[in-house]
Amino acid sequence: MKRREFLRKLGVGSLAALGMPYFATAQAKPVKLAVLLPLTGPFAFAGNAGREGFVDGVDYVNEVQGGISGRKLELIVEDTGYDVAKGTAAFNRVIARERPDELLFVYGDSTGLSKALAPEIARMGLPYSATSFANELADPKTYPTIFVFGPTYNDMMEALLRQIRLQKGRAKIALVYSNTEFGRDPIPYVKERAKALGMEVVHEEVTPPAFTDATPVVLNLRRANPDFVILQGYALSAEPLILRAAREQGLQAQFMGTYYSAELALIQRAGPTAEGFIVTYHNAYWYDTLVPAVEEMRKFRQRKGRDTSYRPTYYMGSLAVALAVAEAMRRAAGAGKLTRAGVVEYLEKLGDYNGLGLQRSYQFVNHRLPYTKLYRASVKDGRFNAITDWIKLA
Repeated sequence: MKRREFLRKLGVGSLAALGMPYFATAQAKPVKLAVLLPLTGPFAFAGNAGREGFVDGVDYVNEVQGGISGRKLELIVEDTGYDVAKGTAAFNRVIARERPDELLFVYGDSTGLSKALAPEIARMGLPYSATSFANELADPKTYPTIFVFGPTYNDMMEALLRQIRLQKGRAKIALVYSNTEFGRDPIPYVKERAKALGMEVVHEEVTPPAFTDATPVVLNLRRANPDFVILQGYALSAEPLILRAAREQGLQAQFMGTYYSAELALIQRAGPTAEGFIVTYHNAYWYDTLVPAVEEMRKFRQRKGRDTSYRPTYYMGSLAVALAVAEAMRRAAGAGKLTRAGVVEYLEKLGDYNGLGLQRSYQFVNHRLPYTKLYRASVKDGRFNAITDWIKLA
């Protein structure tokens, strides 16, 4: 093997391959990725798992993939507490502190924060994504630098409604959602689409994002007597309570949820009452051992001395974003376009990449990835099992 090819396979940059000292590339300015996550507050469980996914993803990019064309990928982490004001302040600190030619991507938390920041992000031409799958953000005409790394909440609801139609055509549906942007985002779509499909929305229940007693919620559901109950706007902060109360009150409805309910902790916290809970989910699970990324990250974490036991879905989603953003950065760098505009351009061209199986693909349609699967909770198996193949929603 020629020396240049040998060094390339080791991840050593072109300067070293040409015989120039490697310390020259080590002195290059870093490429920075900032993440604003709820490390405290009602969704801290999800935020801290997401942070771990970004840490592993960035470490993997630097230590295994050679960084971004010889430049180190640097991770910046800020806590938002799932509070729009606190998140906005964190965003402003990062923007004021970092150089535009180094800070090439920001990942935010929540639908509320993302909608608040969206106009400024568009003005700055800053590549951005978030924990949010809000439909409004998947609009490249209005927000040309914002990407949704999955289906929108409207897409997820469409997948659930299709499943309902298969199980019972003229079904009665109840909607339970939090009084947050996250919770409210897909509700108008669900109501309109359900009506078009001949279904009836018989009840809406709006709650705080976290509470301690689900009895009043379930009593209202019993009076409405729905066939299906869709939960939206929680990240395990309410679902187990609602499922246990429903069992206690004898409610027989089929419960469903979207991406942020598709986590094994739901089964662990709800116990037998989680049986049959149907969710939308678009990443790999940590137990999907046939997915190359899962096995690769197990080995990587083992080498790093990190826990290799089950990693939550919020970890998997963050890892999928980190690897995809880094891939777009590498391709932009290879074309001499490692700028904010270049990262946007190469994210839009990332359709032949799937993050070692973490996503179906990164073929964006209107800056979203409109693919998901449906899974059903099995208490006996202690996991969510797929009940569909990939559903294309665009």
